[in-house]
Amino acid sequence: MHTHLVYKLEYPPEDEKNEAQESLNIEREGSFLIQIKNPEQHGSTSSQFRGLDSKRKAKFPAHLQGLFGHLNYHSADPPDFLNYEGCEFLLISASDDIEEELGLELKTEVDLHQHDTSCSDLVRTFGETASTRAFLKGTWV
Repeated sequence: MHTHLVYKLEYPPEDEKNEAQESLNIEREGSFLIQIKNPEQHGSTSSQFRGLDSKRKAKFPAHLQGLFGHLNYHSADPPDFLNYEGCEFLLISASDDIEEELGLELKTEVDLHQHDTSCSDLVRTFGETASTRAFLKGTWV
């Protein structure tokens, strides 16, 4: 069992320069397998990545922690795992062709609303408290 994390960028539009994304090597769309690290398991040797120190590790409620059993990782199902501070996760790059791999054609809110920038969740979330220029233009500010 595994969980896919799939994304498609809305901004900047495909026909505009995307300096910030290019600098960070972020593709316009991507697919990853995501696995949640069991905060109660420790690396068995000193060469293994141990993650956060014990004071900063996630403290999952019993119903989520119990899903791990004795495993080091679990799929991100339910996604509630990601709601806890200190949650450590592993991203494994999946196929570059999301439509072929998963049978999905990703549509953004902008695709669905003919480039109406007022519909974006990010613009709605951050537009009142911070500049949205970087979201809309994909440039360093």
